Amino acid sequence: MHLEADAKCRTFNREDSEGSQRNEEAEAEELAVSWLDVMKRWDGNSRKKLKSQVDKLIYRGVPNDLRALIWMVLANDSNKSHLRLKYPELIEQTSPCEKLIRRDICRTYPEHKFFKEQGQESLFNVIKAYSLWDREVGYCQGSPFIVGILLLQMPEEEAFCVLVELMESYKMREFFKPSMKELSVNLYILSELIQEHIPELHTHFKAQGFHPTTYASQWFLTMFATVLPLNAVFRIMDIFLWEQTYDVIFQVGIALLKEGKDLLINMDIEGMLQYFRTTVYRNYVGAEDDLIKSVRQIKLDQKKMRRLKQVYTSEKERESAEMEECKRLSFENSVLCQRIKTLEDETCHLADKLIKGQVSRAEQAEEMFILKRELVALRRHDGELSEKLKEATRRNCYIDAKLQSICAENEALRQALSSLGHDPMQFVEDVEMPNCVYSDQIKLPKLDSCQGGEERCDAGYCTIERQESSECNPGAMKVLAENTSVNQQNEKNNHARSISSDSVISSSSSDQTNPNMNSYYKGNMQTDSKLVISQNGSSLNANPLSMSEGLKKTLGLSTKNSNDRVL
Repeated sequence: MHLEADAKCRTFNREDSEGSQRNEEAEAEELAVSWLDVMKRWDGNSRKKLKSQVDKLIYRGVPNDLRALIWMVLANDSNKSHLRLKYPELIEQTSPCEKLIRRDICRTYPEHKFFKEQGQESLFNVIKAYSLWDREVGYCQGSPFIVGILLLQMPEEEAFCVLVELMESYKMREFFKPSMKELSVNLYILSELIQEHIPELHTHFKAQGFHPTTYASQWFLTMFATVLPLNAVFRIMDIFLWEQTYDVIFQVGIALLKEGKDLLINMDIEGMLQYFRTTVYRNYVGAEDDLIKSVRQIKLDQKKMRRLKQVYTSEKERESAEMEECKRLSFENSVLCQRIKTLEDETCHLADKLIKGQVSRAEQAEEMFILKRELVALRRHDGELSEKLKEATRRNCYIDAKLQSICAENEALRQALSSLGHDPMQFVEDVEMPNCVYSDQIKLPKLDSCQGGEERCDAGYCTIERQESSECNPGAMKVLAENTSVNQQNEKNNHARSISSDSVISSSSSDQTNPNMNSYYKGNMQTDSKLVISQNGSSLNANPLSMSEGLKKTLGLSTKNSNDRVL
């Protein structure tokens, strides 16, 4: 009996599965007929006329056999015949992005059979052709997944035409521009929608620092191709092509977050990233109908979304203006910094010049001080030399006057000899004189400024020596002028006194040539001169026998040695 019951259960289950299968087949057939009817009536205004009918059909799904045709119709592919003609030319050209495309297509649906075989080359051709068609966008990571979705439904040429329509008419190219401005706007709107629909999860994301750019950027760039199974992605693309807005992406994103809220709210960042990479995919394998039902239940306020977009745009414009202002200020700051650096360099240079100038002036001042000190010393030395010159001039005048006096006395003696009847020249010949005068000594009264050197001072007299010839004989003559009182001798011979008076008068007349010497001569007016001739330094007195008595009395000489002669 148990066996019979099990057999009946299996029979009922089989009948149920067969019945459900028949129902699914009937629904699929009825759905295909409905879409064919829509395609027959499609024209330029069909979006308005058939809107209600297509709205019902689009959420039920599109038959796989009709999906390529329906996508091309919804994307208005019939008006892109020029693209079909342009495509062969584009794939023959060389794109600057070829290396990047080759690198990324290996990671596009790596497990899918189609892309393991001929699909990669078709994927490369379509992406390269679009990079040449729209050089502003060129190539961006994420676009291979969109192209892969199209290639799984249609040939290369048709996929290229639909891709161009998606990029231009559906404004998907704004996601792939270098600035990615549209992507930033949509991520901001998604964050606000999460706060509205799932506030607890929004608070958790904010506490964890889990920004939508971390997990939702690929939703917009790949149409959930990296998160959900392909069947679910196809259903999302159906709705996107019909509605021509990004509302379906927001709705799918909110539906996924609501479904995993209880898990996500207890996870950290690493756990949440792992959830979006693997868990979401496993949850929706074969459950695309459930996902679409959840998506349809989520209602979006279009006015609020437009307002959020305006808020974000105005905020970004303000930030952009501030950024431009910051850049301008930064540039001005850099210019000012460069100017400051230049001024600092100039200041350092001027400071160096100032310091060098101060050092130079100090050195000049020191040199000036040394020069002034040397100048003072030179002036003092010059004064001393001037004084010496004056003293030497005075002495020279005195000596000249004395010599003139001696010459006058000599002349007076000659005249006296002549008057006595003697020949002065004969008298001179009788005197044995040396060939030359080796040295002369004239004993003069001591002057006020007497110094050493060739002048010697002793006993109140100054002796001046003069060398005249290097050929003089050793027997030098010394002439000493000594002042002695010869008053007794003058009394003995009146005639000699008269001669002496005449010589004194002659000397007095010669003394008037030098006033400085008058006092000396005036003090010796009443004295006679006694000349003693000395040979070889020994004292020799005149021989009184060689001259007359009158001359001896006149000269006041006495006989001491017969070998001496008196002039």
